[in-house]
Amino acid sequence: MNKNLEIALDIAEPSVKNDICQYLSDFENIQATEVPEGTSFTGGSVPDLAVFYVKVRSEELADRIRCLRQKKPEIGILVISPDKTPEHIVDLMKAGADEFLPNPLDINRFKSLVETFRRKLASMAGARGRLYSFISAKGGLGSTVVAVNTASALAMKNQGSVALLDMSLQSGDSSVYLDSKPQSTLADICRNFHRLDFSLLKTSMQKYSTGLHYLAAPTEPEDSVAIQGAHLRKIMQIAKGNYEDVVVDCTSMQVDECSLEAFKTSDRIFLLTDLSVPAVRNAARLCKLLQRLGISSEQVEVVVNRFIRGGAPLQTVESSIRKKIFWLFPNDFTEVINSINEGIPLVKSKPGSPFSKSVVEFVEKLKNPEGFRNYRGAKGVLGKVI
Repeated sequence: MNKNLEIALDIAEPSVKNDICQYLSDFENIQATEVPEGTSFTGGSVPDLAVFYVKVRSEELADRIRCLRQKKPEIGILVISPDKTPEHIVDLMKAGADEFLPNPLDINRFKSLVETFRRKLASMAGARGRLYSFISAKGGLGSTVVAVNTASALAMKNQGSVALLDMSLQSGDSSVYLDSKPQSTLADICRNFHRLDFSLLKTSMQKYSTGLHYLAAPTEPEDSVAIQGAHLRKIMQIAKGNYEDVVVDCTSMQVDECSLEAFKTSDRIFLLTDLSVPAVRNAARLCKLLQRLGISSEQVEVVVNRFIRGGAPLQTVESSIRKKIFWLFPNDFTEVINSINEGIPLVKSKPGSPFSKSVVEFVEKLKNPEGFRNYRGAKGVLGKVI
């Protein structure tokens, strides 16, 4: 069942209100509510679309629009007014209005805009892809390497249908690993959030040679301050609705408003560790934290990077984190460092390397879990699955 499009009408002009209410009454899945003039929406729910009528230029309305946009960044906002002065229109657009409609109202133009918002809402509700988040138990474990190579391996199998979102907001290392200088970043999308749809998202992404579509983190750390969880929620919903696979690279050992939205949207969360005591300890703590924040334990999979036979017994590690290890990536340190310095994912530059082969098998397990039920990327000396 489609979600109702909830519309709030703050329209004091009777003729305009009657025309709009008559139009909206003919449609299913639209719930229109008249609100008193000056409603602030500071309490209770915020609608999907707000329609305002104002006679003349109003700083008070601009302030209300800014507050609405801050409370619910994805809201649609239309303003109807007989005041067509450029200053008035610019003020409204700067405040965050999506569209200005002059009065007398062109009802066909209004219908077109409502239908646009209905399609946006439907695309957000109809997510079809799968989203995988990667986070490491501490810095330096190679989470970004695994995320970039996983996304690249997925894209090489199915070009144009895989997205990589760099949500390591303060550092954004994925750009270095892909040797890219993005023209647009996540921060740019958030600045134009009221215009966000798949077209804006896609044009903000860089297409890499593997067929991967890549959205970069902010180029300046201070730009990440303006990025909110609600921004990322919609971005990921749109991405899932238009890509078969979405890979999200998250900041190491950090759960905040933004990363939590990624985890809530994720089909799988891959927590990277190695077999060192500090990393295993942090992995156990992070698993517990995610559960306390409402993330199901079944969503979280623990993977080991730089696995070397003869290290800490896997059973001991699994006892500490209270989960079975999902995958073991081999220690291919020299080749991985070379690929980082070259700015080319290892699965592309050296597909025959041990790490590349492991990533390809990891991707195959994501796509065919039953076929890899007991295999987790490593075998013993006699060929027995570890």
